[in-house]
Amino acid sequence: MEPEENDRRELRELSDVRRPSAAELIALLPLESRQDRSYAYWASKQLQPHSAWWWKPLSSAVMGTVTTAMSLFLHLGFHRVITVDLHKLTDVVEDPLRDRPVITIANHESTMDDPVMWGVLPARMRWRPSTMRWTLGARELLYRSPATNAFFALGQTIPTVRGDGIYQLAMEIAMRRLAENQWLHVFPEGRVNQTDRLLRLKWGVGRMVMESERTPVVIPMVIRGMREVLPMYQPVPLPRPNPFSSVFYMRVGDPIDFTQQLAEWKTARENLATEDERDALDEAVRIAIVDRMWDSLDKLKSDSNGAMAAAGLLPKIHI
Repeated sequence: MEPEENDRRELRELSDVRRPSAAELIALLPLESRQDRSYAYWASKQLQPHSAWWWKPLSSAVMGTVTTAMSLFLHLGFHRVITVDLHKLTDVVEDPLRDRPVITIANHESTMDDPVMWGVLPARMRWRPSTMRWTLGARELLYRSPATNAFFALGQTIPTVRGDGIYQLAMEIAMRRLAENQWLHVFPEGRVNQTDRLLRLKWGVGRMVMESERTPVVIPMVIRGMREVLPMYQPVPLPRPNPFSSVFYMRVGDPIDFTQQLAEWKTARENLATEDERDALDEAVRIAIVDRMWDSLDKLKSDSNGAMAAAGLLPKIHI
């Protein structure tokens, strides 16, 4: 068995029994090069961000600066910036009485969807890490040097290794943030999709909902306009908004309530005699949860198409 595969197996075994400690998770990471050690350091800080006094001010500086720049990018580079029902997100995230985590899910039109989409948030949220999202990002694209390790870690972007499945370090970091009732954003398609149909959603987001200590508030979102600004496979991979014609559109949907579904799953699980039966039930419920998310996103996309067509915006962004 290869070392990396063995590490993933060990992490899965730890995850199956209990939530592993930060030390156990970090111990599985290689430390051979300077980049390896830097990555391990910032991963350990993401596991326990409150352990360092300097985390909050530096994270605030990174998050606030980047999202403010994205706000300027949207309002100077696009002809129109349209948000629909943004309050369905901001009201939940900023609610001082909220006692559950928040998971937002969205379609994925370009490699710049995050952070561009957060430029529409009010400034009061953008400079406060507690009211900003954590998100999952491809490690091989983002965490490539000690400098980018620090930048993306402080920017609350969790390094995900494609192909490592739902039992990996990134998922444990995400679960810890959900245990603190924080906001986690996910592009559940798993990759950029510039076609008109949603891809099959990844199961990892289903695991987050099922294993969270408190049932998350799941909020679907649809964005439009980024695939025209940053199409895939262009010779120079830079955004090209047209201030005279480009349209950015974001619509927030109604929360998806999984409370009853999860309660029924837990009750049914207690009545099963074997681990194989419980595993089969877990898989079926995870699929059902992800299917509900797909249905919600697909409907939101259809509704957005209709609204944009009625407003005469649909031809401009070729949906």
